[in-house]
Amino acid sequence: METCWKWFNEVFVPEVKRRTRRLVLLLMDNAPGHFDAFERDNICIVFFPPNYTSWKQPCDMGIIVAFKIRYKYLYLKDILNFYELDEQLKQRKRELGKRLRRGVARMSYRNLVHLLDAASYVKEAWDSVSSSSIKNAFSKAELMNLDPEPRVESENNVIATELAQTIESLNLSINQSELEEFVHIDDESNEEYAVAMLEDVEELLESMKINEARLDQDSDDNQPEQIVES
Repeated sequence: METCWKWFNEVFVPEVKRRTRRLVLLLMDNAPGHFDAFERDNICIVFFPPNYTSWKQPCDMGIIVAFKIRYKYLYLKDILNFYELDEQLKQRKRELGKRLRRGVARMSYRNLVHLLDAASYVKEAWDSVSSSSIKNAFSKAELMNLDPEPRVESENNVIATELAQTIESLNLSINQSELEEFVHIDDESNEEYAVAMLEDVEELLESMKINEARLDQDSDDNQPEQIVES
């Protein structure tokens, strides 16, 4: 909850004040880390009822999809851009990457993806999500009476087409269905994603049991021995 308050006070409220003086409605789901509903500084916090997220939350109506397509496009683009270089330039980038300090030599230098890569992709991807995508998501959720803008679907298609053309130009054996699978691999509706999530939860629960058993054992070992006088 502390993180949510920090975001609200240091990011959301300043942005609202910078953009408008009108009353603002902030819609939130019932995640455990969120604060309670309230109204302050022309900002009204309203929560979705339980189990409404999948069919009434605008983020689930297209905003997340638009963001993820762009995020994964940027990730693949960095990889493909490296392979488009000739061998001399590839070697030069590898050598330069070795000389950069840890955390700076990123995907573009053919290194493993780093937290800095993820943060950069998130920012660039979100900045490129158009107002049309957001407007259409609110329309689809039927929260506002807005005229839909068909341009959104074409934006996503342009990104997918550009990526497919780059893959084809490099003669990589990746077909459209495999590309679609990569883009949607972590969708909540994806069966493999659901199975992976359950496996992660089971692994976490098992590790918690092991840790509890160790703590109990340590507690028993640290108990002072009782001296019985006869």
